Amino acid sequence: MSLYLCAAGNGKSSLQGLGSASVKTAPDNATPSKLPKASTGKDSKAKPRAGQNGASNRAATQSAKTGPSQSTSRPQSKATAKNNGASSKSPAASSKPAEAVAAIPDKGSDRSIVMPSTAAAQAASGASVGNAGSAAATRADRLASAGTQPTFIIPKVPGFHPERPVAHMPLMLYLPGIDGTGMAASRQFPNLMASFDFRAFSVPLSDRTPFTGLVDIINAYLEAEVDVDDPDRPVYLLGESFGGVLALAVAAAKTDLVDRLVLVNPATSYEASIWPRLGPVLAKLPDAAYTAIPYALSPVLGNPLALAAVNVDRSASLPTQAAQYAEGLQKLIPQLGYLSKILPPAVLQWKLELLKQGNAVVKPLLPNIQQRVFLLAADNDLLIPSKQEGPRLKNLLPRCRLKVLNGSHALLQEADVDLAQLMKDVGFYVTQRCMSAPVKKRAKSSFGSASPIEKPTIGELDYYAEGALNNLKTLQSPVFLSTAEDGEVQQGCGAIPLDRPLLLVSNHQTYALDIGPLIEGLLRQTGLLPRGLTHPAVFQGNLQQRKDKADPQSNVFGSLLTTFGSVEVGGRNFFKLMQNGECVLLYPGGVREAYKMRGEEYKLFWPKQPEFVRMAARFGATIVPFGGVGLDDGFEMLLDPSEIRAIPVLGKWLETNAKNSIPPARRGISQKSDIEELFIQPLPLPKLPQRLYFKFQRPIRTCPEDAKDPAKTQQIYEQAKRSCEDAISYLRVNREKDPYKDLLPRLFYERTWGGKQAPTFPLD
Repeated sequence: MSLYLCAAGNGKSSLQGLGSASVKTAPDNATPSKLPKASTGKDSKAKPRAGQNGASNRAATQSAKTGPSQSTSRPQSKATAKNNGASSKSPAASSKPAEAVAAIPDKGSDRSIVMPSTAAAQAASGASVGNAGSAAATRADRLASAGTQPTFIIPKVPGFHPERPVAHMPLMLYLPGIDGTGMAASRQFPNLMASFDFRAFSVPLSDRTPFTGLVDIINAYLEAEVDVDDPDRPVYLLGESFGGVLALAVAAAKTDLVDRLVLVNPATSYEASIWPRLGPVLAKLPDAAYTAIPYALSPVLGNPLALAAVNVDRSASLPTQAAQYAEGLQKLIPQLGYLSKILPPAVLQWKLELLKQGNAVVKPLLPNIQQRVFLLAADNDLLIPSKQEGPRLKNLLPRCRLKVLNGSHALLQEADVDLAQLMKDVGFYVTQRCMSAPVKKRAKSSFGSASPIEKPTIGELDYYAEGALNNLKTLQSPVFLSTAEDGEVQQGCGAIPLDRPLLLVSNHQTYALDIGPLIEGLLRQTGLLPRGLTHPAVFQGNLQQRKDKADPQSNVFGSLLTTFGSVEVGGRNFFKLMQNGECVLLYPGGVREAYKMRGEEYKLFWPKQPEFVRMAARFGATIVPFGGVGLDDGFEMLLDPSEIRAIPVLGKWLETNAKNSIPPARRGISQKSDIEELFIQPLPLPKLPQRLYFKFQRPIRTCPEDAKDPAKTQQIYEQAKRSCEDAISYLRVNREKDPYKDLLPRLFYERTWGGKQAPTFPLD
């Protein structure tokens, strides 16, 4: 909803117009405006096509503007600088867009606590704005209130020069709530601008662009501003309240241009709130009654105590703090009256319609949002049920991290909330995209596909490790060994080559419960994100249930694997991963090896066809065989798959179901394997967890010529299989020398030493 009280932070700031986009508006939106006009209509220049550089867009916008320019030029984006080159000094490119200024006063100002667009409301009513020094703010806010086109603006904050270099910084687009001023999060602007090339979306009061039209405007802006040839620069959307709904819709449409989402009390819970019933009633109240509504709703809109505390100097004496606090409360009360001017009845009615439209559009998109999401929810949001909505969104969004804060709907205006620092604390802030494989330009991609994906940060890895993987890691305390080219075995993964493409092949252990610790260890120690080729049954429930709008958390394991790069096993995905230069993780034994029979501990069930070697050699990949032990010793087999199949009636039903409802992993040539592969799980009895050990062997180099030589391909295949078996044998023998191979001594050591991992056997 975002009917915000805006408690301004330190320093004065203003907003610099970035230009606007073409929109179709209703007749009542035809208010004359001095803002740069959209390039529509017979008097305007042709709108630059999507994807043109930002300078061209601004030049076209400027050509439609009447009257002399009043602004400074905005800093060029990386795309703009790259595309403009020397031509940026031409008369058209150097034309300056009209400036939009809305001051955010400092502590000493009479307007230290203001509404997001107080000046706009006053200008619209003909009132004066603050002191005599705010003439520029009056002019700009009058233009904003009379404008007809949504536009992006750059806040002007002391210490941040309008032409400061920003191309090296992540881009963040702020999408505000229904107030639409672009100033609702003004208290966060200084810290956000220190970390981002920050822009804010501003929608004039008279605008009647429908929800999908607003999404189109933002999409077009992204196409113009994001340089697809610079894939390293991260792009964030910050969506607050209604802006969160907008951000989700844009993210769904622009997986190639948007990397990460920050959602603050998103209004996806609008339908579950009182506003669908109360809002239309409020819009029909008499003027006198409507003007009083903000005062009645002030505890709902935000926490007045937290808002008044924004400008309290915590280092001052207690009497001084008390005086500042009282002054803040006194100044807060008059600002409530501006709500009725920011959102008069007709505007409120339209904004509620936008919320209705947006929720209808976004609801089916939620399970398919590809970007990583940092979700902030206030536990005392009385405007919409954000506390309840947070867990619901966390379950629906595949890669969502939820943080519940003590606060109100106006969370970003409260004294103790520093959004930029929160993002850094949890590892959600990145200055460069780190991809799983080298990329030359941005392209549409999704988790679960063979396209390169952004690797998780250490903070994000910690989050997953402390959650889903924490218990496994604690109980298994994995040991990693690697072998250098000269055959020397060393602790850790340091000897694993970083060649690309890289193929890791290994034995599958029971239930494949070693995958999480393995991927985490490789990421932490080498930076490699192994893209696992995974049985389709793991994804079948996950992906199909999402399509059927079932509970996606019924397959948390599948969601976790796709987040960490797994794709469905198959020749096409294998080909694309190798072609992209990825690090690929393959278990040739497949489900037959993971669901072993009784007495088959650590036995390999690799097919006879050396197809994975042929594919790797085609791209000159380096193959690193490795072995893992520990899991097969952690279970006592009660019933193995063959014994389960022998159970009358039940066994036949399970076998038929496995054959008919679960797609096979082996297709084409591999499907002619001598190994029967049925997805029937054994019934084991867990024993005390055993320590995990991984040993990476000497790398095996291949070249494209090897793929054309069947004898050479078979030789490499046998070498890789033998090397994997040797690693297993080495680990099974040497782990007997590990004083901490058993659970209880290992846990005692690691608890005694504050979580430090217990040492392992000495290396010869």
